[in-house]
Amino acid sequence: MTVEVVSKKKGLIADAVNEIGALVTFAAQTFLTGLAAILRGRFPLAEFVGQSVFLVRVCFWPSLLLMLPIGVVIAVMMGGLAGRIGAAQYSGAVVAFVIIGQAAALVTALIAAGVGGAAIVSDLGARTIREEIDAMQVMSVDVVERVVVPRVFALVFVALSMCAIVSFSGILFTYAYQVVGVGESQGGFLLTLQAYGRTTDFVMAMFKSFCFGVACSVIAAFKGTQTRGGSAGVANSVNESVVMMFIAVFVINVVLTQMYIVVVPAVGEYI
Repeated sequence: MTVEVVSKKKGLIADAVNEIGALVTFAAQTFLTGLAAILRGRFPLAEFVGQSVFLVRVCFWPSLLLMLPIGVVIAVMMGGLAGRIGAAQYSGAVVAFVIIGQAAALVTALIAAGVGGAAIVSDLGARTIREEIDAMQVMSVDVVERVVVPRVFALVFVALSMCAIVSFSGILFTYAYQVVGVGESQGGFLLTLQAYGRTTDFVMAMFKSFCFGVACSVIAAFKGTQTRGGSAGVANSVNESVVMMFIAVFVINVVLTQMYIVVVPAVGEYI
């Protein structure tokens, strides 16, 4: 069964606390149900694969098309600045810091929230207002296990996969601009990328993508199953969920970035 939000319009703060509590409870219920389904051999693998294929299809090209201008803009701005101060050979370090450490995970999260998350909300919201969710509960079907879990796990899996792809694409786009377009030294780019690009940066980007995927998928599934008010309610749920997902992404990114800076020391000295 799903978590119901009980609110009697007691006020802005009370309603917000009530909904946040229901969201946390829904998240815990979803992952415990998913873990139990895996251990019991009841995980809906076919639905998971179908949702993963759908999310890859709708998220892949937008992610690459968004990463292309970001990579080029970073190369143009930082490359020009580095050239003025005589440090053009550090363009690879800029790629390591900005694209691998920040841009790739954020691009993946924004596309996952704005495209994949919105698709999940609209799908579950339409099922809810058509009373399909209620019908499944009447037939004693575990809605969380059969409907919510595969979508949540699929979005997390796609977020991790897309982060790796977008990281590689961002490096490739920037390399092509710096080396082929501008005429920078290929060896200098690769040497600084190797020297300043740490495995921990990529691992942190993947961990960020995992956290982004969890937050966005849970919010999307929660808002979809809580949809009320017909087709207008579906539209409102999509709008509310996208805003909530974007806020969650930026808050998580700030927290994890600051923790990473404290825990992992910087590489090298810049002169």
